Amino acid sequence: MVEYSIVQLVRLEQSFQSEEIDKMKGKPLLRQAFKTFFKNWGAYTILVIVINFLMLGIVVPLTTFSTSLILRLNGVPYLSYTNVVWLLTKRPAAVGELLVLLIIILALIFWQFAFLMFGIQNIAERQNQRLPRVALTALKNLGHLRAGSFLFFLGYFILVLPLSDIYLNSPLLSKVQLPAFIFETIDQSWWLMGLVALFYLLLFYLGIRLIQVLPLMILNRQPGFAAAKKSWQMTRHNGWRYLWRMMVLGAVSFLTTTLLSGLLYLAQLYFDQKSNLVAFSGAVINMGLLSIWQYIIGAFSLVVFMLVLIFNLDDRGINQSMGTVASRPTRHRYRRRIFAAILVLLFLSLQMTFNAIYLQGALLTRPLTISHRGVDNGNGVQNTIPALNKTSREKPDYVEMDIHETKDHQFVLMHDENLKKLAGVNKAPHQLTLKQLTKLKVYENGHTAHIASFDRYLTAAEHDHQKLLVEIKTTKYDSANMLALFIKRYENRLLRDHDRIHSLDYHVITGLKKRAPKLFVSYILPFNFSFPETKANAYTMEETTLNQDFVNEAHARKQQVFAWTVDDDDDMTRMMFLNVDGIITDDLHELQVNIETTFDHPSYAQRLLIYSNELQDASDSAGMPQN
Repeated sequence: MVEYSIVQLVRLEQSFQSEEIDKMKGKPLLRQAFKTFFKNWGAYTILVIVINFLMLGIVVPLTTFSTSLILRLNGVPYLSYTNVVWLLTKRPAAVGELLVLLIIILALIFWQFAFLMFGIQNIAERQNQRLPRVALTALKNLGHLRAGSFLFFLGYFILVLPLSDIYLNSPLLSKVQLPAFIFETIDQSWWLMGLVALFYLLLFYLGIRLIQVLPLMILNRQPGFAAAKKSWQMTRHNGWRYLWRMMVLGAVSFLTTTLLSGLLYLAQLYFDQKSNLVAFSGAVINMGLLSIWQYIIGAFSLVVFMLVLIFNLDDRGINQSMGTVASRPTRHRYRRRIFAAILVLLFLSLQMTFNAIYLQGALLTRPLTISHRGVDNGNGVQNTIPALNKTSREKPDYVEMDIHETKDHQFVLMHDENLKKLAGVNKAPHQLTLKQLTKLKVYENGHTAHIASFDRYLTAAEHDHQKLLVEIKTTKYDSANMLALFIKRYENRLLRDHDRIHSLDYHVITGLKKRAPKLFVSYILPFNFSFPETKANAYTMEETTLNQDFVNEAHARKQQVFAWTVDDDDDMTRMMFLNVDGIITDDLHELQVNIETTFDHPSYAQRLLIYSNELQDASDSAGMPQN
């Protein structure tokens, strides 16, 4: 009986200890992370600002310049899925150099997170190490990576990509996202949508189970696969706790930002009723407060998330708050505070200057409105004359449309390479003559129309005084002199009508610039890998990966940028704040209203609201706001 009672007591004690550990790893852990952040919120915010400045101001420009230099020296005009085979067969040296650069970028991403984790630990444990020492420690940690761990690190970020957009983001990872046109294709198939949803759920589950890998690799110096195994054990039966913490953290960030934005918006509405000086001054101050808050809340989300991961390590107690490094003398603390104050004052002065210029409207240019495939919100069948007639009454700057070469070397309006979807005929445009094609009817959005020849469509556009953006579609079945025929028949007419051309086919771009240099030609890019080295007048960029750096570089080279296909109101605003030259949309009326609100009837309160949305988008894409 005595032995039995002792065994019971031991088991009871073990059970009690297990419950205590569970409690430590539950909600109190998140509260502890909150408290830890707010004890030194200024230091944490400066830490995050410094690493983002290093990455956005130094590392990203250097890697971008290196990529452009590699392309230029190897005679590679652009990077896209369309020239992968050409790169591998004709430019293997460039491929090798780009792979080396990719390895360097991965190492820099690992260093970034090591810097953050060591810096956060340094502040939490009051080790008082200076940032250069933290950076050096992170660099030394990189030296401990084995080849296998480095390869694991590459695969790890592919697995945790759904989470990386939330908390583990890096400016160097901002381009790692799927372009919207891929999802447009997926949306057309229910089974593909289900498969993609299942795939994302699997990635999210793996991301949760492997969430402790980074702190284990960085702070505990465990090899990649060992860290993965340990993380899998640590998250067993605890996945919901991790998910709950992320949801709470996200809710706190979202609600506080929304509340502050709403209060500042209401305050600005009041100021707007006063004199112009009061309204303008209030707007400058409110924008400054909003920017500062975005920096603080961005640092809060990142730091609290990493603190939770650090506190979860088995060999680190939650109450371990003091390091072994002695505090530095008081004079060093004063110097750091003075330095931090100078940085804050410099930031505030730059921010206020930016706000004043922004509110004066000097940073934005009204973009061209371009109707995608000649329709507005389904008012007709794409690429048909009736739709053109309706849409042209709304006065878009350009109507974008698509042409294919026919069997008899004429040109017909059609986007798809097969007629089955719109006309119900399982044929390609190159398999039929123009006469056969124009007899067919196409059906879409409850409308019906005949397929139009390019000549008839041009005539209709001229009658409506509507300028066109002509997309030349190509296939391997096109005639060898297709481009020469197009130039001979239409060059003078397009120049007279001030029409423009764009194409996904780089050979079309080079051919037009060589044989018809007066034509305005834009090269269509579905993905922003790097800035291309071409003689195009403009770039038509898929909006998902389009960013400020691309637009700025294009404008510096006297080239324009058109964003496609932008149908969401927030995305339209984001493109305007990127200062693109034109926006291609399926919802022309919505775009026109958005532009009118932004440019023709702006109020300081409205600009503040738009600026808030833009700050949030920048914070989501790079971890912190950017101007």
